[in-house]
Amino acid sequence: MSDILHIEPLSQSAFTDYGDVIGGHMATNGKLINQGTTTKFASEALSLTAKDGQGQAFLYRAKGQALPLTLRELERHRLGSQTFVPMGGVNFVVVVAQSDSSGQAPNLHTLRAFWVDGNHAITLRAGTWHHGLIAAEDGDFVVIERVAAEVDCDVFMIEQPITLKAYAL
Repeated sequence: MSDILHIEPLSQSAFTDYGDVIGGHMATNGKLINQGTTTKFASEALSLTAKDGQGQAFLYRAKGQALPLTLRELERHRLGSQTFVPMGGVNFVVVVAQSDSSGQAPNLHTLRAFWVDGNHAITLRAGTWHHGLIAAEDGDFVVIERVAAEVDCDVFMIEQPITLKAYAL
């Protein structure tokens, strides 16, 4: 595993192992509604109701973070998806990884970072390892996630911190 992770452009095909891309120029197969004045696009199904969970929308107010950035931990929510919708065109980076063969830790060889422009939202599938929200500038996000009495957040500390850097996008 390299100690440097470069941010790559977001595409649905590159992100498919981790979740879904919503909106922007990647939105396809919409359905006309409201007498043809609106096109409705569906995301993949959200996972929010496991073990008596329910979906709830939150406002996250993020502080912009400068690159390069040192990554020291990842987290996952085994029982629910999370959808991040930037407000006001806030750009952000999503860092993701799949689980290793034990299912108890991230496989750092699958670690990827994607630049998400403020015209797109993303959904992380239940069980996807990810870094906390990395906003490129101060801004607000609507986050749709599972809530329940049982806390659903596993945290993994990265032994050898990884530096997140940007390619020229």
